[in-house]
Amino acid sequence: MTNRTPIPQSIIDDVNARTDLVELIDHSGVKLVKSGREWMGLCPFHSERTPSFTVRPDKGFCHCFGCGAHETAIGYQMRVYGQTFIEAIKDLAWRAGVDLTDYVGRAEKPTIKPKPKIASRADEKDRETETNKRRLRGQALWKKGVAVEGTAAEEYLANYRGIDRGLFLQSPVHRFVPDYEFWYRAKDAKKSEAIWTGPALLTVMQYIDDRFAACHITCIDLDQEKGRLKLTAPDDGRDLNTKRVMGDPSKAAMRLGKPAFVMVGGEGLETTYSGMMVSGHTGWCSYSLDNLVGACVMDAKGDRHPLDGRRKLPSVVPDMARPGMIWPRECRERIFLGDGDTKDMHMLKAKLERGSRRAHAEGCVGRVAMSAPGTDFNSMIVGGCHGEI
Repeated sequence: MTNRTPIPQSIIDDVNARTDLVELIDHSGVKLVKSGREWMGLCPFHSERTPSFTVRPDKGFCHCFGCGAHETAIGYQMRVYGQTFIEAIKDLAWRAGVDLTDYVGRAEKPTIKPKPKIASRADEKDRETETNKRRLRGQALWKKGVAVEGTAAEEYLANYRGIDRGLFLQSPVHRFVPDYEFWYRAKDAKKSEAIWTGPALLTVMQYIDDRFAACHITCIDLDQEKGRLKLTAPDDGRDLNTKRVMGDPSKAAMRLGKPAFVMVGGEGLETTYSGMMVSGHTGWCSYSLDNLVGACVMDAKGDRHPLDGRRKLPSVVPDMARPGMIWPRECRERIFLGDGDTKDMHMLKAKLERGSRRAHAEGCVGRVAMSAPGTDFNSMIVGGCHGEI
């Protein structure tokens, strides 16, 4: 029997860090919806009707507030697929490009694809019911809103973000509420509580067939430099994302302009509006970059990060079965917007390249447009810069 060196903790940490936790969980059959920095869905480890399962890719773990499950990528692989630690780490190491030769032998593609065991999968009707409930809650909030003219929402977009009033005042996709409640559930709490109440800009998200999908919420604080609310978690003091989505945003878009042959698309309405002003093109936007460009093929490997050889870039190979935001059929040229002040430009450009390749695979022209280095598209607008992209 061959004696091998035990796998060091640094290698285990490397496999966990290089694994895209959201993609791993999504691929196993758990439908996730983004909520701030978290992703939420029905727990795969116990049957439930209301989502209590959260994924924190920035911290590398998933946690269920219902049953208490708390796992890294390797732990999730073991529990959902019924694998041993060695089987799980070899599978994930093969996908992540981590060499385990000195420890458990060469990591190879599994000859037999493991089948996930998802507790909530049997409750498909309940899953659909919960999705519809989220959508109805978002629709109720949307119906509560009023026109943005003369409100804090108009001041936020026009005076704080420099958006041309002609683009949004007559647009049917925006509304305003003066008393949106921001709910938060602390780590050890059983229930959520409202930790802030104030003005919010509402933007409707629609499926490609025009149905209501979700309500996108931007919390406003005009005492802040850029007009966005800054809020910290009362239990651990971390910064909270004060943009939220209520509903089912997958494959949906915020239609900031009319469909056209050439369109821009960005992550967030401020970036997309600014890109529209810089380019003169109309545009739609998504609630996240991953939804804008669509998912990648699970087994496709990205290049090594040029600044950190221990990490890999996102794959540029699109999974055509998971398109993310669906563009209008009138659009034959898609321009993906990227902000030049992003912390990791290599990661950003890899994802935008995936979106471009998806466009080409669907018979369209796809290209990437970046704002000036060190700035974003909205700063270009505020600074009075216009031109072609």
